[in-house]
Amino acid sequence: MKCAIVYGEKSAQHHHFIEAGKEHFENTLGVPLEGIRTVSTEEGTKLKYRDADLCEFDAVYLRLLGADMMNAEHFAEILQDNGVYTQMDSDSLPIASNKFHMMKILSEAELPIPDSAYTLSTDETIRAAEKIGYPAVIKIISGYGGKGVMKASTESDIGPITDTLALFEEEICLQEYIENPGEDIRIIVVGDETYSYKRVGDEEFRSNISTGGNREKVEPSEEMIEASIKASRLCGLDIAGIDILESEEGGFSIGEVNASPGVEGVEEVLGLDMADKIMYYIWRQAQKTS
Repeated sequence: MKCAIVYGEKSAQHHHFIEAGKEHFENTLGVPLEGIRTVSTEEGTKLKYRDADLCEFDAVYLRLLGADMMNAEHFAEILQDNGVYTQMDSDSLPIASNKFHMMKILSEAELPIPDSAYTLSTDETIRAAEKIGYPAVIKIISGYGGKGVMKASTESDIGPITDTLALFEEEICLQEYIENPGEDIRIIVVGDETYSYKRVGDEEFRSNISTGGNREKVEPSEEMIEASIKASRLCGLDIAGIDILESEEGGFSIGEVNASPGVEGVEEVLGLDMADKIMYYIWRQAQKTS
């Protein structure tokens, strides 16, 4: 069996999956996104990388971010039309790359989320913040890894942030700030299985590991696990990282759904190789598809 791991320019962890894939597939190929060409002929549409036709592989793991959407939005559909297993649906990347659209889908399914608003200007962001309340969290629509996430404690904080984002033509998702000690729970969904740890911020409100946070063991509630699996399915993802925010009142909200969860350092907390768990799941699904 053959598997390809497609990764974008900003990917930093694809090598873990390539190595883990070699334990389960006879042939595992790492494929940079910029090396793929889409070819349409009388025989249909194919994805080619050098001399390889990815549509002839048994599985393709799309390790992509919102920033990759312009080039890769159609990949899942082409692969599935050719009988190749991939872990996301054709609309998964557009959902995952737009934080407000993601929140809208989760809210319509009655999953708990922070109050959210989509804005394009400073004036509208201020109006939205008046309803949501201060402090508020400002996120760029397609940010990842804690990047593009800022806290506005008062109205005077909003102008400098949104003016800068407008300069770079960034759209804004304004969210309710969930009071907590600067930590969240990451639940990695792999099919029907989940693997969880707590991320604790290093003296700031963002808890992402890439911004200096630390991992700790945690036992999430059954409600959190069920909500995470449901959120993953709503976004068309078999594999996802769900960020859970606990409130000081004892409730919880889903902060984000990540289509390409990181795995570095997870083994130290969970005592297992997360990349291997994911690649084994992909191998099993590929067997069912073939």
